[in-house]
Amino acid sequence: MRSPCSSRRDQRGELGAVTAELAAALPAAVLAIGIAVGAVAAAAGQVGLEQSAGAAARAAGRGDDAARYADGARLQLERQGELVCATLSRQALGGALTLTARSCAHAGGR
Repeated sequence: MRSPCSSRRDQRGELGAVTAELAAALPAAVLAIGIAVGAVAAAAGQVGLEQSAGAAARAAGRGDDAARYADGARLQLERQGELVCATLSRQALGGALTLTARSCAHAGGR
């Protein structure tokens, strides 16, 4: 049987181990949260870029200024038969990722 004094000594010795484990796990948890937030931001940016590409393609098909819909992204227009296609590209996550969206619309549509 253990004496009450020896169990107190064992508990005090383990208190530092909990702090060390927390100190080792906390940076990994913060990194995982940062990656998740970055992924959500990139996905939201991609959705917005796809909507802008569709609007730019429709505007170019009508003969309007497609650059109004580019929202600061790089715009490239291309004709393919009866279609006009708009490709938008933008840097995301501080330049670590390039988002690209392409959409086509009927040319000459009013």
